[in-house]
Amino acid sequence: MTARIPAGAPPRAARITILDILRALALLGIVIVHAHDHFNLYLPMPPAEGWQAAANSAADWAYEHLFVSKSFLLFSFLFGLSFFIQLDRQEQKGVDFRKRFMWRLALLFLLGLAHTLFYDGDILTIFGVLGFALVALYKRGTPLLVILCLLCLMQPVAFMDTLSRAGLADLWPHSSGWFHPASPAAGPSRECLSAPGSWGEAALWNLTQGQAGKWQFFLLSGRIWQTLGLFILGMLAGRWQVFVDAPNKRRLFLRMLGISGTLFLALLAARLLLTSRLDSALGTDAGHLLHQWENLAYTAAFVSAAVLLFTHPGLPLPSRLLTSAGKCTLTCYVSQTLVFTFLFFGWGLGLAQGMGPWACLCAAVAVFLLQAWACRLWLTRFLYGPLEWLWRTATMCRMQPFRKRMP
Repeated sequence: MTARIPAGAPPRAARITILDILRALALLGIVIVHAHDHFNLYLPMPPAEGWQAAANSAADWAYEHLFVSKSFLLFSFLFGLSFFIQLDRQEQKGVDFRKRFMWRLALLFLLGLAHTLFYDGDILTIFGVLGFALVALYKRGTPLLVILCLLCLMQPVAFMDTLSRAGLADLWPHSSGWFHPASPAAGPSRECLSAPGSWGEAALWNLTQGQAGKWQFFLLSGRIWQTLGLFILGMLAGRWQVFVDAPNKRRLFLRMLGISGTLFLALLAARLLLTSRLDSALGTDAGHLLHQWENLAYTAAFVSAAVLLFTHPGLPLPSRLLTSAGKCTLTCYVSQTLVFTFLFFGWGLGLAQGMGPWACLCAAVAVFLLQAWACRLWLTRFLYGPLEWLWRTATMCRMQPFRKRMP
């Protein structure tokens, strides 16, 4: 099906290219994190020697300080921003897109369930559920959204846990006691994923015990509050048109980089100094809370730096390659799982224990670059990635344009 524009239709709004680049960078970070964790296998690795040990240490450092948690935070922010852009552009056409977007979220949840058959850490089901909060808040006033965003990003559970440990919130039940320690979600066994066996057994485990563990992690780690807060922050960034005409807003992003970078260093110093001077329980809770805020500041600094770099004229950066991957984020995210779970898991090649952090980092970057190249070729003939087109068509309940009209 080729793209046709009806006569008299309003011109299609210009795509914000820097957002595609940010999506691609978030996608790269996510596949690096997932590959390092062997897609949640967490197997004991045999010790390495010589240059491999040094390379593994470097890969572990990059994982811990540059990618883990940060990439997911960026992905969440961009989801909220994309939500606002879609609804706002439909509203400019006189269309209330909220009901249609709820159907779109339900489809995303179903796609996430299919993705869960391969990987229990799927985030599509999370976004499909939490995204309904965005629909409920879309028409709310900006002051209310700012307050809700700050409350969520403050990490209310971790904040109260820290006060409770310090004796300042005696009536607060510490979150460590919210779940029974013997529940399957507390520490589910993953032997069925790493041992040779059928894919069906692994898929059933992912849909049951794996999902229970994932949701418990989101609740107890504070990730659920971060996700909601970043959804709202993305929606606010859309309202304020932060990324519209980004190349001409360099002063804004320079200020953002300076503020967020300074805040990141201050939080890092506070975490390192305070946690070593507090007792172990209070130090653990305070360190966890500060680390969450630290990750937020890091992500804000990363976004600001990326915008400044990729909108700078004349810099030889792979913008077109990243833009192509950013337009096919859903397809790339799911296909990464298919590649690496087959590579790592027992129902596939079962190579997880033979690939240390350095090998996994190289494999993740290689797969991402291959995907970006394939997306660039694909988009020369098609308007959307395969899964993006299916999601769009199912959302609108009618066939959407797919092939580009070739000159």
